[in-house]
Amino acid sequence: MTDTSSRAARDGADRGMFADGLALSASAAISAVAGMVGWILAARLLPAGDVGHASAFVSGMLLVAGIAELGLGPAVLRWLPRAGRLLPRLLHRAYLVVLLGGLAGGLVFVLVPSGRDVAAKIPGGTWLFVAAAVAWTVFQFQDSVLTGIGRARWVPLENGLFAVARLIVLVVLAPLAGRLAVLLSWIVPTLLAVAVVTVIVLRRVRPVDEPGELPGRREIVRLLAPTYPGTVCVVVLYNLTPLIILHRFGAEANAVFYVVWTAINALDLAASVFVNPLVVRMSAEPGHARSLVAGTGRKLVLVFVPLLAVGGLLAGVILMIFGPEYTQGADLLRILLVAQLPRLAVLLAIAVHLGQGRGTGVAALHGVTAALAVVLALVMPSELAFGVGLLVAEFVLAVVVLADLRTRLRGAPA
Repeated sequence: MTDTSSRAARDGADRGMFADGLALSASAAISAVAGMVGWILAARLLPAGDVGHASAFVSGMLLVAGIAELGLGPAVLRWLPRAGRLLPRLLHRAYLVVLLGGLAGGLVFVLVPSGRDVAAKIPGGTWLFVAAAVAWTVFQFQDSVLTGIGRARWVPLENGLFAVARLIVLVVLAPLAGRLAVLLSWIVPTLLAVAVVTVIVLRRVRPVDEPGELPGRREIVRLLAPTYPGTVCVVVLYNLTPLIILHRFGAEANAVFYVVWTAINALDLAASVFVNPLVVRMSAEPGHARSLVAGTGRKLVLVFVPLLAVGGLLAGVILMIFGPEYTQGADLLRILLVAQLPRLAVLLAIAVHLGQGRGTGVAALHGVTAALAVVLALVMPSELAFGVGLLVAEFVLAVVVLADLRTRLRGAPA
């Protein structure tokens, strides 16, 4: 292949990686908006007590799924591009492990007293919870599978249809089934999406006609042993912080904080999945690491810095949607949006570590970020002080990871 044609192929692959990143970020945005609309509808259609019990059920389901996936979602981003004709075998094994993980996690949850109490508030809640946990574990895993096999642009379509189906089920069943309608609006579309995507992935996607390789036991342990705790740290970061704020400052303060924190987490998730195609490309083309990382970094800034700026300008307007009392969180929202700027560098570094198979680097960055947020939530005198502390901590962490990236990629070819 000539230099010109090789460069053209690289440029096309770079454009495809950018499009995949945008598709995954759009999917995260769709899920966030649909989640917000779903809970607003539930609050309008059902008594507050029913919404409270349903939200506890859903929170438990999401927590179990985040832990029960066993870190395989990020791992398959690295393994699938190298599988070649062994792709079906790798997919079958990964699906089986994730399914069993969801089943085990769901059963453990309903057997412990606090989980049993959550399930008991819903008719048939025990079996519904186990089914929901299994379905959601596989559902979220499939986003990584689609990305790893080069079908990232299917993800927003899948999640968009899921969101529409969820809202339809909720509106139709709410007058008839009460709190159960909220859960069915999650469970029914999830089961349908899992069934359809699984059939497409396992039956219709053809492996590349190349020898390929499967990860050996040593590589699996080396990657998953550290990255799985890192995944748990992300779950802690997203879900434990508002509980600490609730305990320290009360329900009214936490209501405002939770809305702000949810918005920040939605942006964080969108940026996290935006860099997933970098993991796939680095696994397939390790020789071009430096140019791939530099290109992804530029595009990450190009896409997310304007979003963060607009969010800061419209912070009060955005929060007014939830009610006038929520606008008191505008300054906190602006501070946390600024903190997302250095957070972009951290997310890029996480993708680089994952793409190069360094699980300890992934775990360290996730763990440090979660620990910083939890400690600050425990010691800072106010929610606003928490935001300022997190802003400073993220900038310091970004300086460290950028210096490390520069050192690691200095000798890599462009």
